[in-house]
Amino acid sequence: MNNDADKNSQGAAPGERANDSRANRQEPSAILQVLLDYLPCGVSLVGPDLEMIACNAKLRELLDFPDELFAHGLPSGRTLFRFNALRGDYGPGDPDEITAAAVERSKKMEAHVFERTRPNGIVLEIRGNPLPSGGFLTIYTDITERKRTEKALSDSEAELRLLTDNVPAMILYVDRNMRCIFANKRYADFFGLTVADIVGKPLREIVGDVAYPQVEGYVNKALEGHPVVYQRKVQLKSGEQGWIEVKLVPRAAEQGQVHGCYSMTIDITEQKQAEERIQHVAHHDSLTGLPNRLLFNDRLGQAISLAKRDARQFALFYLDLDRFKPVNDTLGHDAGDQLLKIVAARIREQVRESDTVARVGGDEFTAILRDITNRQDVAAVAEKIIAALVAPFRLENHPQAVEIGTSIGIAVYPSDAQDHETLIKMADAAMYRAKTQGNCFRFSRI
Repeated sequence: MNNDADKNSQGAAPGERANDSRANRQEPSAILQVLLDYLPCGVSLVGPDLEMIACNAKLRELLDFPDELFAHGLPSGRTLFRFNALRGDYGPGDPDEITAAAVERSKKMEAHVFERTRPNGIVLEIRGNPLPSGGFLTIYTDITERKRTEKALSDSEAELRLLTDNVPAMILYVDRNMRCIFANKRYADFFGLTVADIVGKPLREIVGDVAYPQVEGYVNKALEGHPVVYQRKVQLKSGEQGWIEVKLVPRAAEQGQVHGCYSMTIDITEQKQAEERIQHVAHHDSLTGLPNRLLFNDRLGQAISLAKRDARQFALFYLDLDRFKPVNDTLGHDAGDQLLKIVAARIREQVRESDTVARVGGDEFTAILRDITNRQDVAAVAEKIIAALVAPFRLENHPQAVEIGTSIGIAVYPSDAQDHETLIKMADAAMYRAKTQGNCFRFSRI
């Protein structure tokens, strides 16, 4: 690879790519950590091997993790499981057996939602979701107050109105005929209605014709005696799309029949937006905004699966910038960062919206061109990229134009290789051959 690789910008020099990739998995970026610490819920992000990639201060507070546990960096998932088992968080039993069972469950990386009551009485809702390209995101929410509210509702319907109008949840009661019998003020306010607009009306009229088929199915399940939790998109009063989470609790059965159910709803729009931001930061290069190596690997896997299914071809470009190191050495790293941003934009402009462009190292980029017809079309795209990067670059605070170039290696699926690793190796090797001449492209096979 090019010895001019930027060791000072976001990525690593070619000889250090493996180490940089490992470091990127193990240490959260400053942006990600700041974002995590502003969240009102506990968050942990672990890798495929249960290594802790990131967590926030709220997590440590909710779970009462002592500072000593983090004295030597982020502990592994196994270490945290054992710590919890030893102090009785998972109930009675052999700590070693409890830890082993927890590790095995976690290795399955299955989405889950459950509640846990800690020894100190705090009730946590623990919601975990696997990430598309490996790893697991878990969100811990203190629902102690919500649980107390639910108990109060079941214990004393006589005080329902007074209570429900003063709790931080939207509450609705629906009978067996799908008619709204009760709604608290918070529920009415959220949907831009009054309580009088809701009480006595059919549920379909309140939730709308589009959402009703889905909501009806959940309510029917609750009327069969099964608690239900689900999420759905809603139209907010502002006209924007939001998210709510609804928990349906069957009313105590009388003579074997459930006569209705309580709907307890919370607005989770901010939580959903936070999850999206976390995923974006974890899968994109913070300097250029392009997909990073993690997301690139996922996109390459998708491209292979789709091309195999549809008997199509695609091309993998591996780009290394020429004469980039002198820019950093003479003009400084700020200028180098400016240049990388413009390079990313120029490459993106030469390919289709459906194609993927990623930054995988300091001055290394990749591109996945889907559904190609022939090598002539691929060569034309490579020539466009080279021409775009040969054109002079104007940088802020530097009156003199900067000139660089790029060397591109190209591998084509399935003729050059049919698996992830081999495709990358073939494109990388072709790029090395192009590098000997500079500012040109080479196919893996001539």
